Amino acid sequence: MAYKTPKFQQYTFENVSHITPSEAFEIINSGEAILLDIREDWEVQQDRPNLSEHIMHIPMSQIIHHLASLPKDKTIVVMCAHGIRSVQLVAYLKENSQLDIINMDGAFEQWEIQNLPYSKR
Repeated sequence: MAYKTPKFQQYTFENVSHITPSEAFEIINSGEAILLDIREDWEVQQDRPNLSEHIMHIPMSQIIHHLASLPKDKTIVVMCAHGIRSVQLVAYLKENSQLDIINMDGAFEQWEIQNLPYSKR
């Protein structure tokens, strides 16, 4: 399921694993993982994935203040708008935490392209 070389985005770090949006949708809906949406508030107000209780929204600009609230008992799939911020955060947390964390390859852009459920605001 997870892979080292992204298929949809070009930006990555060596120690970051990726998952496709479709695979992310499956494991998030199964309850095995949560989606951490790190887009800023104004980005989320435009569009957001339909995942009800399986999603956390913490903007990248505020994430450092909320690291303790991230679940330690589930995989965390990190998503931003295009994949750059999420890869940076996943790389940082891989080095500085014990969290089970993975990047959603292609970010929200690919979520839309793959016709996964989302709400337009």
